[in-house]
Amino acid sequence: MKLKGYFILSTVFLASAFGTFAQQRPQYTQYMINPFLLNPAVSGTEDYTDIRAGYRKQWTGFDGSPRTMYVSAHGNIGKSLVTHNRSRNKRYGFHGVGGVITSDAIGPTTTTTVSAAYSYHMKVSKKIFASLGLMGGFNQFTLDGSKLNAANPSDPLVNGMSKIGMGDITLGAWVYSDKFYAGASMAQLAPSITFSQTGQKTDYQLTKHYFIMAGYRIPIGWDFTFIPSFCIKATTPAPMSFDINAKLRYKDFLWAGVSYRNRDAVAAMAGVIINNMFDISYSYDYITSDIHKYTGGSHEIVIGYRLKNKIRERCPSNFW
Repeated sequence: MKLKGYFILSTVFLASAFGTFAQQRPQYTQYMINPFLLNPAVSGTEDYTDIRAGYRKQWTGFDGSPRTMYVSAHGNIGKSLVTHNRSRNKRYGFHGVGGVITSDAIGPTTTTTVSAAYSYHMKVSKKIFASLGLMGGFNQFTLDGSKLNAANPSDPLVNGMSKIGMGDITLGAWVYSDKFYAGASMAQLAPSITFSQTGQKTDYQLTKHYFIMAGYRIPIGWDFTFIPSFCIKATTPAPMSFDINAKLRYKDFLWAGVSYRNRDAVAAMAGVIINNMFDISYSYDYITSDIHKYTGGSHEIVIGYRLKNKIRERCPSNFW
């Protein structure tokens, strides 16, 4: 199983030398508590600086299965002035900034991404805001030939470390309030790059990804809140997929939920907020596709820290 998995994964990497590099973005189960990972327009929506670190081990028991780690942070500039109508010009909005560092390993291949984001937010009504965001970064794809069992060990394509670097661009839009959010984004929009080596030219192109997501907060009595949400994901040539999620939150302390990803998995999630500053959450994916015969499922853990503003306003996104 190990050699078969490595062969399939490394073949995808090496096939890029002959055309389009169809690099798939990392899979996240808990994206709804950190949608900034998928949409740069989310940067600055919080009333604090949101710092998060995540680790995901997908398809445990499958040698060479995906392993993803990330650190993200984003905050706003001037939101309190706009929110409380203290800006000199009411037509102006505020700004959001942020960044993400991601390491995504699959078998002998590793993708390291460093990205920075900017967004601009406008007040649409008393409680509704809209934003546009841009994220730019650099991807480095690495193939560790020492992890391959090649028929020809002297082949320079699989001997030692092979690296490819490319830029990345993501665009996004976001509409939100203390009761709902909705957004769309397009990732990996950077143009193709041509490399020339030993007299041969090769074109590399990242596959474009599209995301649409939304969620709504429904109070249940004084203490509980029900939060349904969904995310639609599309990329060529893979078929369109979607997630349907449901979370039940107790005050600003505990939450639990379930998620269904079509043709892939059913997940259970839970989290706790500590002192309104630290939070930690965990999710387990039970695989429903054919690969479930070879894996014990997927695990994901996210740790968050809220760096408060001086005003210490209550953030609508606390409910997500």
